[in-house]
Amino acid sequence: MSSIGDAAAETPAGAATRNNAGDDVGSNFSFVPSDLALKCRSLIESFHDMYGYVGLPDMLWLSDARDIIECHADLAQLFKKASRSRGAKRANDSFLIIATDIVAIEVLARDFAGWGKRFPAAKRAADKLVGEASLRPRTWLMDLYMYPPIGVSSGIYRHT
Repeated sequence: MSSIGDAAAETPAGAATRNNAGDDVGSNFSFVPSDLALKCRSLIESFHDMYGYVGLPDMLWLSDARDIIECHADLAQLFKKASRSRGAKRANDSFLIIATDIVAIEVLARDFAGWGKRFPAAKRAADKLVGEASLRPRTWLMDLYMYPPIGVSSGIYRHT
C-alpha cells in the first residue's frame, strides 16, 4: 500500500505500491527498504484502527510532513486528490500511502532502531529529502505515531 518498493523484487507489498489508478506514485522513494515500509505501514494502520482515520490528514499537515509533501510533486498530487475524494476508503488509502512514505523516510533519516546504519545509502537519500524540506526544527510524523501526546483522548482522532 505504500508507494515505496523495489521494482526488482516484486512482493505482495511491492505489488501494492500502486495507487487505485495503477500509477506508480513516489517512485523516487524506491530507496526505502521494503521491510521498513511494511513495518511503517503496519504501525500506521494499527494506530488508525485504534483512533480512527478522521485525523490523518491533519496529522500529515500539522506534523510538518507537509514540507516533504510540498517538495515532491507526486505526494502533493496524491494529497490533493485524496483531499478532494468523495470516497472515504479511497482517500484514507491515499493518505496512508503518504504517511507510510514519510514515516519510513523519517525513520531512515533519524537512524531509528539502526535502520540508517543497516542501509547507509538509503539513509543518505532520506537525509537529503528531509534536509531539502525544512531548515527549521520540525515535528516529526513518526513521533506522533510512536509517542502520541499524553492526555490526548482518542476522541480527537475518531469521527463521532
